Amino acid sequence: MREYLNKLKGFGREYWKFWIASAVSMAASNILQFVLSLYVLDITGSATIFALMLSIVFVPRLILTPFAGVLSDKVDRSNLMGRVLIAESVVLLAYSVMSVFVPIKVALVFILVLLLEMGEVFYNACEGAIIPLLVDEDRLKDAIAVSKSDDGIVFVISPIIAAFIFTNINLTAAFVFVTILDFAAGILQFSIKSRQQKDESDDEKIHFIRNFKEGVLVILENNKLRNLAMTIPVINAFFGATFSVSILYLIREVYNMNAYYYGMYNSVTAITTVIVPLVVLPIVSKAEPGKIFSISTKLITSEIALIGLVVLLSLRSVVPIMAALLTIIALDCMTIAEAIPMQIAMSVLIQTNVKKELLGRVTTTMGMLSMISVALGEMLFGVLNDAFIVYVSIFVGAIGVGVGSIMYSILTRWGDGLSQGDGSFDSEIIR
Repeated sequence: MREYLNKLKGFGREYWKFWIASAVSMAASNILQFVLSLYVLDITGSATIFALMLSIVFVPRLILTPFAGVLSDKVDRSNLMGRVLIAESVVLLAYSVMSVFVPIKVALVFILVLLLEMGEVFYNACEGAIIPLLVDEDRLKDAIAVSKSDDGIVFVISPIIAAFIFTNINLTAAFVFVTILDFAAGILQFSIKSRQQKDESDDEKIHFIRNFKEGVLVILENNKLRNLAMTIPVINAFFGATFSVSILYLIREVYNMNAYYYGMYNSVTAITTVIVPLVVLPIVSKAEPGKIFSISTKLITSEIALIGLVVLLSLRSVVPIMAALLTIIALDCMTIAEAIPMQIAMSVLIQTNVKKELLGRVTTTMGMLSMISVALGEMLFGVLNDAFIVYVSIFVGAIGVGVGSIMYSILTRWGDGLSQGDGSFDSEIIR
């Protein structure tokens, strides 16, 4: 235990300030997303409109990602993250005031989501590349794994807070609370001192298109990164939409349960995200990331298929609804238990195969592919849930993740075959 605590202490003060700021800003984002999701679904009753609200984030992602990735490699990442959070708090403060005087229509929710996502593009570009600048290289894997534990803590607490605010207070209170969180995280982010220096090798101008192409080229030339870039969008499109659209629609509109049940569902499943990073840390540190990724996706496929079966049986009155919900929670916890090692493995693969000065543009390119695919998946699942019984979309989710897993296995074997011959595309891992 003492050895583990010493390991955590060894990450340094700046890392832990980042950890706290990241947790607070994530809590703000999750609470707001939870409240807005319930709000839109309640006033429209349409899975398609609700899914459209979630999926419109692909617009700023598509347009701004090339600029965000390059910018994060050229400026102080922590400072840029702080500026984004302060700007978001100003927008949220304006909505707090507006909501007192006028009803917040769906169109205004869409505008808010777009404005906040514009900031998130730049924030995530920095967040995905800042850890190597805060810890020593031999601590990088451990630091990445520990950074996932704040996800779990936030995911446990934020649904409870959001459900309480949505049910017992009002939308204005949610806006005010999230404004305070974002502002506090922004101030803390400004205090972080990373090792990053401005790139003096280039001229003063930032060549966005040229630099973005450099990041894309890094992905194309590295077999491991290329495999991820081809399969992550497929897996995320179906995995993310299954839970963000279908499960919420199931609980609120099909099972007709109130916000507290959905909050409980999120909080219970989120406990897994607190425990798993700490448990799997010794395994992830030793195992080959590609193997972890492959095994995790296959297990997730099976578990989503089982969720679909449970929903089918509950809607045919074979299984009681409450028993079905508890079973779905258990299966979701299992998918999270596999998804976290998969995410850690993905982060390790990226951050150990890319030079630090290129990390921002590479991570944002991967993020752009992932977010666009998730947005398309959410739109598809919204339409599916309005057109068919909800378990159809869940089975589609299982099939989609399975296809992505098979793709990764095939591409990895094909790449391994190339790397043994003269036609290797695999780049040397950066140590």
